[in-house]
Amino acid sequence: MTLADGCFDPLHWGHLQYLLVAAHLDGPLVVHIAPDEAIRAKGREPFQSRQERAMTVLALGCVDRVRMWPSLAFAISEEKPRYLVKGAEWRGRLPDDVLNACRSCGVEIVYTDVNAKRSRERL
Repeated sequence: MTLADGCFDPLHWGHLQYLLVAAHLDGPLVVHIAPDEAIRAKGREPFQSRQERAMTVLALGCVDRVRMWPSLAFAISEEKPRYLVKGAEWRGRLPDDVLNACRSCGVEIVYTDVNAKRSRERL
C-alpha cells in the first residue's frame, strides 16, 4: 500500500501527476488530506473545505481511498504503508514526527519531482 499526502487546495495538474506516480508504486493508493491548519501554516486561508478537497481527490481514478487523520505521522502509524510519497520540495523538510513514524513502521519515503508549481506559487 502507498500513502500520499497533501493539502490539494485547490487540486491542480501537478497534484494529479504526483498522485499518478504514487499510484504506480505498490498496491492501493491511500491519500491523506491535510487539515486546514496545514494550509494556514502556509500563510493563507483554505480555498475549499477539507471535505470538498477529499471528495475531489477521491473522484480521481488513481486514488483508492481518502482519509482525514489528525496528522501525517498519525496516518503513517495507522496505515503502515510500504511507501510514503511526497513532492521533491519536502526532501530534507519533513517534520521529525513524520520521519520517526516512517522509521518505526519501516516505511520507505519516495520523493517525486513532477516539475509543477505548488498551489502557493500558483495562488
